[in-house]
Amino acid sequence: MAVAGVIIGAAIGGWLNDKFGRRSAILIADFLFFVGGVVMASTMNSALLIVGRVFVGLGVGMTSMTAPLYISEASPAKIRGSLVSTNEFLITGGLFLSYLINLAFSKAPVTGRWMLGVAGLLALLQFILMFLLPESPLWLYRKVNTINCFYHQLIIF
Repeated sequence: MAVAGVIIGAAIGGWLNDKFGRRSAILIADFLFFVGGVVMASTMNSALLIVGRVFVGLGVGMTSMTAPLYISEASPAKIRGSLVSTNEFLITGGLFLSYLINLAFSKAPVTGRWMLGVAGLLALLQFILMFLLPESPLWLYRKVNTINCFYHQLIIF
């Protein structure tokens, strides 16, 4: 079910990026990921576990298409490619780190709850830190030009 959420999240993410901006789309994705992590970590019901997986999938799908876009639009041209590549490298490193964390929690009581709860905490941390970053300059530029074009069309007619 998480994969279905990823597919839907990536599709919705494009619309959210255009409508509300890259930063806002990442904030929404972080919120969905956090809610999914909390639901998965706290539920005793398999149906709610699936609902949590869908929420996490939505967040992952939105972030997987929004984060590289945000990085490429907000970074200087000289280091743009290396920053986007570093993002992909850190995703792969994060997957490896998650396996190590899961191994560390494998002997803990209620193992699955700890593993899923850590993911929710990391989403919350990113949500808070995103408030320190500006909106994508390219998105702001396009938004202002769209408003100006609409205004000029009104004046002509």
